[in-house]
This record gives sequence, C-alpha cells and structure tokens, in this order.
Amino acid sequence: MKPYLLALAAITSMALALAPAQPAFAAKGGTCESFKGVVNGQTFSGTQKRTISGPINSIFVDGTYIEFRVNPSTLATSNYVHTGVPSPRPDKNLPFAGRTTIFTSKVPQHGKTLTSPLSLEINAESLVLQRSGGGQTMKIQAKDCHQGGLFQMEPEPGTVEVNTLGAGWRYTGVAPGSSRLCISNGRISAYDSPELATLLGFTAQQARWRVAAGGRIGFVIGEDAIEGGCRP
Repeated sequence: MKPYLLALAAITSMALALAPAQPAFAAKGGTCESFKGVVNGQTFSGTQKRTISGPINSIFVDGTYIEFRVNPSTLATSNYVHTGVPSPRPDKNLPFAGRTTIFTSKVPQHGKTLTSPLSLEINAESLVLQRSGGGQTMKIQAKDCHQGGLFQMEPEPGTVEVNTLGAGWRYTGVAPGSSRLCISNGRISAYDSPELATLLGFTAQQARWRVAAGGRIGFVIGEDAIEGGCRP
C-alpha cells in the first residue's frame, strides 16, 4: 500500500476509536421526551435534581406519552395513562386509539407513612422520585417514551406490591421460561418485570408480588415485551 494510503487508513482507524459509542436506546431514538413533575401545583421541568421540603399534598407526573399520579405519603401510583400521542418515529408507534389507562393503580403494601423531603430528579427522558418514612424508602423511576421499559417501583426494605389494570387490559399469564407476567389489550403486548420478586397470584385484572429488599417491579411495553415472550 502507498504511504499516503497507509496514513489515511491510520487516521480513519483513530477517528473510529475516538468516536463516542452510541447509546443502547438509539434504536428507539425519537420516541422519548422529558417529563414535568408537578408537586403541590408547582411545575418542575428541564434537567434538574432537587429536594422538596414541607408538607407535600400532591404529585403529578406529566409527560408527552405517559402521565400518572403519585400518593405523596406512600408513593403508590394511580391513573397510569398512555396518552397515545404519536412520536416522531412512526415505525416505533404502538397502535393506541387515543388515551388509555393501563394501570388504575400500583400500590406498595408497606403500611408506612413517608414524611421525608421528596427527592425529584428529571433528565432528558426520565424522572426519579424518592421518599422515606417509618423505616421505609420508596423509589419510582419512569420514562416518558412511546414504548420500552417505562416504569419501576423499588421498595427498601421489601414489601408486597399490588398492580391493578385499567379497563380493556388483562393479565394473560407468565411468559414461558421466565418470571415475566404478560399483559395485553388484544393488540399491544406488555408485562410486569420482576427482579428479586415473587408472584403471589394474579387474576385477569390484578397481580400481587412479594418484592424482596433490593428488588423491584418494572413495566415494559411494545417490541421489548414481544421479545420477552409476551404476545397480544
């Protein structure tokens, strides 16, 4: 090879080596937005991390694709809604016919009252809430995306979590060879995703999980759910 071609090859190899790696979620690029956290009626948006003190009476997580309410004293969630708003990636959009309530509630049965200041963190596509009290800490992580892994609830120490589905959605059974509990509305696949958690039982509308310390129950919907063994 001629000297100038060798030099060009060396420069190209160096440029590739120095190029930043693409994030793992690049395949779903264009399907995520940034949440707004509304605490006591005050809206927090943009990348930030803060601690909110004083009496906390209401928490609303407001996104383009996902929204839900949070009970400040327990961190139970209610009215977990997918808005059905189309994303900039038509090939990644799920066939929602407008707004749909996927979960009416996700309730940790820890029996404690959370009274500490609320930790709120918002970044480009996700939100984290954390609060403690009575020896119990609860953490919620959520993403404002059209599909993928969108939510998880983490208790410390562990507790029982009861998830109740919205109208039109149902639990259909555990995916073969896994501990994932499949969810469907007849067109869209999803699942409860356990880590260090045991399924205590389920009906078409409700699931009960015992979550160990360090564990969590997540929620996954769309392509990832199908790849995880859940079918509509």
